[in-house]
Amino acid sequence: MAGNTREAGASVTRRALAILGAFDMAHQHLSLSDIARRTGLPLATAHRILAELVAWRALERGPDGRYRVGLRLWELGTLSVTRTRLRESALPYLQMLYEVTRTDVHLAVPDGSDVVYIEHLGSRRTGGPPGVMGMRVPLKRSAAGLVLLAHGRHEEPGPCPRLAEIRRRRCAVLADAVRPGMCSVAVPVMGGDGTAVAAVGLSVAAFSDAKGCLPVLLAAAGRIRQSFARTPAEESTGRAVFAVAGA
Repeated sequence: MAGNTREAGASVTRRALAILGAFDMAHQHLSLSDIARRTGLPLATAHRILAELVAWRALERGPDGRYRVGLRLWELGTLSVTRTRLRESALPYLQMLYEVTRTDVHLAVPDGSDVVYIEHLGSRRTGGPPGVMGMRVPLKRSAAGLVLLAHGRHEEPGPCPRLAEIRRRRCAVLADAVRPGMCSVAVPVMGGDGTAVAAVGLSVAAFSDAKGCLPVLLAAAGRIRQSFARTPAEESTGRAVFAVAGA
């Protein structure tokens, strides 16, 4: 269930947020009954709040009667300044990384116990799936997530050899959460406080391919870190070095 709204006295705001929280990558189009079931709301209550959310353009109602996330929420999402600037800082280097490797490239950030993919570059020729941007995966189930855990602010309770090994190698390799049947290799993008603010990763055909991709992947992560640390006026400089290194 996406949200627990069964407690007596749950506020209208909490109920509306529970409805918005019912949507995710696996549930992009939901009927009224789907939403009521996932939130625990009575049908009448869900219908009333949905009408208000549609009127505000937070949600849209399709010809088939099912609901989907609306443009207004996307507009609000672009106001997340830190994440937007991180993505903008990273994009030139992600593009260079894709040009060098010709495989799927992604940028992910931590959000609680999950990792969220905020950028993805690929092509139909490489077989990359649509809708990767915005995908949410538990931290421990993706290479990007493991890198963020290993270099994050929160330590795992007790010794964790796996995370210690990731810190030593500066990368994580795992079955790909984005492209089933592939492997993913990810490295951290470090912030000024010594913890990872993001992870940049590649999809590779086999675990044995990950080692060969590591130098260019680490170079990209380093350039993203430098670009993100610079002021916006400085961000347009310093990209040629990576282009040469990745050639």
